Amino acid sequence: MASYVANSVLNDSLRQMKSNQKDSKQNVDWDDFNYPPLIKVIHYNIDEVQPEYRLVVRSLWLSSILIVTYTLLNIIDNCIQAGYGLDGIRILYSFMFLFSFNPIQFFIFYRGYKGVVSDPYLLVLYKWVQILLMMCWITFSIVGILGFNGFILLPFFFDFLPFCGVLALFEDIILLFIVFLSGFALFRIWNIKE
Repeated sequence: MASYVANSVLNDSLRQMKSNQKDSKQNVDWDDFNYPPLIKVIHYNIDEVQPEYRLVVRSLWLSSILIVTYTLLNIIDNCIQAGYGLDGIRILYSFMFLFSFNPIQFFIFYRGYKGVVSDPYLLVLYKWVQILLMMCWITFSIVGILGFNGFILLPFFFDFLPFCGVLALFEDIILLFIVFLSGFALFRIWNIKE
């Protein structure tokens, strides 16, 4: 009898909690564009995320900030390398990365955030694009082609351009940290039902 009462109370509290979550999802004002601070093109408020997914959304947010950091560091590094006589086309590649990777990572952040807060169906595309991006970030942290300064180039840089080697090492560490954050978020989000 006691287990029946305990199960009944537990089920009632779970139903109440799910009802409160549905109510909070309906109260989100998606037309209140408040993020990023100066541009304000999307709605973002971490308080609207269920407590169990706040860390996931924060890791998505941090990975989008880190990709901005990576692309800016890549531009600086490739400009210095061009100044020392390496191919100047690397600077063009860096700007191409800036204008392609940042919007893609920002899209993934927003898609994951909105999917967690209100519409889990949005997470279907998020999951597959996130997997693709994680494979790209791992590859870019290893290879030394185009404007990427992967681990393969580190011995060359440390022998001839030590400062560029340190910058390239920071770039690679940032990419691997993005992979870690993205993998964590993907793992947690994978089980949310669409």
